[in-house]
Amino acid sequence: MYQYVYAIADRLPATWRPPDASVGGPVELRRLGDLVVLVSSLEHLPQANARTLALHHDVVASTLDAVATVPFRFGTVVATADLDPWLVAHAQIVQATLAQLRGFVEMNVKLLRLHCGHSIERTCRECADGAPGVVQLRELAERLVAQAGIERWRYRSPGGGSNVAGSVAFLVARTEVDSFLARIAPIASRAAGIAVVPTGPWPPYSFVPTFDRFPLARLSDPARRVGRQAC
Repeated sequence: MYQYVYAIADRLPATWRPPDASVGGPVELRRLGDLVVLVSSLEHLPQANARTLALHHDVVASTLDAVATVPFRFGTVVATADLDPWLVAHAQIVQATLAQLRGFVEMNVKLLRLHCGHSIERTCRECADGAPGVVQLRELAERLVAQAGIERWRYRSPGGGSNVAGSVAFLVARTEVDSFLARIAPIASRAAGIAVVPTGPWPPYSFVPTFDRFPLARLSDPARRVGRQAC
């Protein structure tokens, strides 16, 4: 038997209720000092698909009203017998992360390429790798960062195969979400050929450390009972 770990929350409101569905069994709260750990029991490794990813996110997102949350990536699974030692082993980094996240949420700004902007007969150097307008997208992201005035941010460029050509994650104080959106609005409205789509607030997925990760094959071996995190 394993425990699927969703998140660790600081001062989750007493009115909190879990979503009706989860990746494993019913969502349970385990105490870690003053913190709570959201887990559910399961017997088999979860498959990453649209449904299970959405279920994972729904449970993590239910902690948004906590003072702070450390969200785990999809597939964080620990043998039931090892859960308490695993939590103790990670307690220091969890506490340090929570100290940086208290009062903050993640806002994500997606940059959607509407069209290449070049003639159909010509493929420019920037478009040749399947990620149209890489330079322009990065420049737009930098303008958003400068306009937002947010110290902590992360830029990602997913590349080809999707019109999501880039995204910028910002760590924003809860009380400043509206002013953040107002500050970036002028940049978003003037972005030629690119849709600038803010989403959130979300749990701060982009601003937590990477915890122990092991190949899935090792988790499937019942003789090995060590905390593991699957991709």
